[in-house]
Amino acid sequence: MAKLSFRRYDTQARLSVVIALASVATMLILAFFVFRHINWPEFLIYYGKNRRPAIYMVTALTMLLAVIGFGLGYNSAGQRRNDKQQLSWLGFFISAGVMCLTLVLFFIFHLRGESIIR
Repeated sequence: MAKLSFRRYDTQARLSVVIALASVATMLILAFFVFRHINWPEFLIYYGKNRRPAIYMVTALTMLLAVIGFGLGYNSAGQRRNDKQQLSWLGFFISAGVMCLTLVLFFIFHLRGESIIR
């Protein structure tokens, strides 16, 4: 069997961690975009006309990566032939946390964002 076979549960476990860490990186980019121009006393987020679609795309990419990492971690956790159980659970919980934080960041931007046309 090939070394990188997605049928193997240990490969799925390793891939879930890699994809979960990629989703953490995109979530940090999302947090930078959301909190780049924030007015803390009024808790308003100011943005131009090009930032809203960028935030929507980064949110979608982050959620896609997190869902894939979550699914791979969930699928490979608890399998008898998986000798990398810790990686399965790590990918699962990192992805679950990223999904929650991404939704929080998106709704903060959606509720508190104010458009400024420059």
